[in-house]
Amino acid sequence: GERAPAGGATITCDGRVPGATLELTHWTDNETPDDLYADTSTECALRLARIRRVGGTAYADHDDALVINNHFDTDGVLSAYACLHPEAALRHASLLADGAAAGDFGEWSSDAGVRLDAAIEAIGGAHGGDPAAYDAALAALPALLASLEADSADAADEEAPWRDGWRAALAGWQALASGDASLSRAGAIAVLREPSPKEEAESSEPLPGAGKRSPGEFPRLPAVALHRGLTQLLGAPFGIRRVLRATDGGARGWRYEYETPGHGWVKRLVTREPVAAPEGGALAESLTALGGVGTWRKGGGGGLISLCASDGWVDAPPDAVCEALLACDEAAQEYVVRPGSCPAQCGAVESWVES
Repeated sequence: GERAPAGGATITCDGRVPGATLELTHWTDNETPDDLYADTSTECALRLARIRRVGGTAYADHDDALVINNHFDTDGVLSAYACLHPEAALRHASLLADGAAAGDFGEWSSDAGVRLDAAIEAIGGAHGGDPAAYDAALAALPALLASLEADSADAADEEAPWRDGWRAALAGWQALASGDASLSRAGAIAVLREPSPKEEAESSEPLPGAGKRSPGEFPRLPAVALHRGLTQLLGAPFGIRRVLRATDGGARGWRYEYETPGHGWVKRLVTREPVAAPEGGALAESLTALGGVGTWRKGGGGGLISLCASDGWVDAPPDAVCEALLACDEAAQEYVVRPGSCPAQCGAVESWVES
């Protein structure tokens, strides 16, 4: 329904449902209490579980609350699971957080987290609507979590529900590691040169999961592979405020998509740095008016993180487009990793800190 049912305690997980008595969501304009708030809705739900494990009166009126949501995705499923089965969720808290970050932010925090997100997305795709998908995913989670926490996860890849998504993630990472795709940096912009169809065809491991495409269409490197590349190849994703995806079409020129990092759509953040972003339509107009980099339009293939994209093929190479973007997008000019803002596991080193 469009509103939470009246007459009792209700928790809305991930999506914002009007009338709910408690929000556990990171969506824009959320009203999640500060002591429960975290960067993903799943982590919000885990915070509630920890508070209730201690006991006391805080949120005790929601111990038997009705748990609701208005859409199906990994963060929604995992936050609902944490509310419905808090003790079980706390036993797998790190894995749940990694899965939610993979789903909502495209982050490769752990192999198991990427697999978990891929499995939930596959379950959702196999069912004809959100209620049926939720039933199937929540029923499958205990076995999924146990398998992913065990050492046997690699051996189960061939038959596991995460198979196709995991293969796509691995192939995307291989494209970066082998040089079929590449990453560089200009200011606070990470420049991703996407693998082209020619490179894909010649590779010993073609990109699975890209799906069939019509002539002229190009695959997007999976977001989790991009995040792993930012972490392991560029040194750290922290300080990167934009991503320019560049596809080399040979004689046709280049196609571009400009977006924020995966968490850039979330306005209220705790452990990640907020990303100020211009309005995509205005930025596209500025780039077009600047001249020399073709015509640009609002949007792109990245969903909530998309800012703008070239309108077809353009002659300008990536360095010229970066120069134009740095002139039009002030927040992309400065690359700063603030002390204490980069967790140890990101792999950043002192030499990456610029003032």
